Amino acid sequence: MTLIILLCSLVIFLVLGIPAVFSMGLSTIVYFIVDRGIFDIPFEMIAQKTVFGLNSFALLAVPLFLLVGRLMNESGTTEKLFMFAKALVGHFKGGLAHVNVLASVIFAGMSGSATADAAGLGQIEIKAMRDAKYDLDFSCSVTAASSLIGPIIPPSVPIILYAILGGVSVNALLIAGIIPGLLMAVSLMLYIAYVVRKRNYPSEKRATFKQIMFAFKHAFLPLMTPVILIGGIISGAFTATEAGAVAAFYALILGVFVYRSISWRKLYDIFNKTMKDSSMIMIILAIANVFSWILTREKIPVVVSNIMLTISDDYWAIMIMIILFLLFLGCFMSSIVSINIATPVLVPVVVAAGGDPLHFGIIMILTLMVGELTPPFGMVLFAITRISDIKFDRLVRAVLPFLFPVIAVIVLVLLFPQIATFLPHYLGGTG
Repeated sequence: MTLIILLCSLVIFLVLGIPAVFSMGLSTIVYFIVDRGIFDIPFEMIAQKTVFGLNSFALLAVPLFLLVGRLMNESGTTEKLFMFAKALVGHFKGGLAHVNVLASVIFAGMSGSATADAAGLGQIEIKAMRDAKYDLDFSCSVTAASSLIGPIIPPSVPIILYAILGGVSVNALLIAGIIPGLLMAVSLMLYIAYVVRKRNYPSEKRATFKQIMFAFKHAFLPLMTPVILIGGIISGAFTATEAGAVAAFYALILGVFVYRSISWRKLYDIFNKTMKDSSMIMIILAIANVFSWILTREKIPVVVSNIMLTISDDYWAIMIMIILFLLFLGCFMSSIVSINIATPVLVPVVVAAGGDPLHFGIIMILTLMVGELTPPFGMVLFAITRISDIKFDRLVRAVLPFLFPVIAVIVLVLLFPQIATFLPHYLGGTG
């Protein structure tokens, strides 16, 4: 009975428009009032659980990854990366759309956030495509879809959160995202190739070797950021947290001393905004830890596992049910909130069905990324509408076809787990 009240109160608070983190907190209080009485709410235990939820060295990587992305955005390096991508693939049919995807792949190795990609690179990409006579719908939808690559290729905030909650190696899971992220880029580019030929979009003049080298020279220093991050993690030289610290220091040197595009005043604003974004994520994680403790106390993972195994004990059937549930959940909650709530419940189900938590982590994050492009709470959609003239409903209609390449990647990773698990196992058996 208390569990039903917990879940019902959560739904009611969400429907009333209360932010998810406060809805979880309030429903937790309601649960304890019903369970113990209004004068016996265990505030000390709640405080202990919230602090315990943040007691992880790996979590330090979250603000560091956010700082790297913001420093690279504010230092003006996004334009250098865009020009380098343009020199490489701009001559393809509908070249700027392909440039859009490739630039997102490169920037994904710095930001770890879909909204950071959409808001940072998006302004440059949409303007360039509009100036080249691409229609607004296509320009915005390509930008929105390509930004989903950000949280898949390391660094990635969602990956860190899942790894901590799911009991998986952070380094292994970050490495596991590399091939699926690249596969997502390829699938989007294949779909773009089909669309641009159908609509006869223009291509850019093929860059000469000299022009490519010129663009590479200007982009070289920013390109070293993902090399430091990903290379340090893959080589074992750094943990994810240490790689974030080194990359943040490197990005700081670039922006303040090399390019001199970040003033001390702007640097203060960057730290301030990063601190606010980090605080939001940490509050969500702290409250979600209490919420997930209650779910565990009420044996929800066991109940959900038994229900699913009663419906079917087939691994593939269970995975399809979970993916459909995550697609639904992603429509109404941000990926970070969804990971915090669903991971403690779903990982035991996957393990009971014979699945690998490492493989499932990539499946879960890929699936929740779809929610970033779907109403009513798709954060990438809101980011694109803020930086362009497109209306929300128009953008939703334009971006829906781009969900098919993303879903195709989810299916491929589900059918062939080696896509996600090969690199972690090959590079030391850390999976």
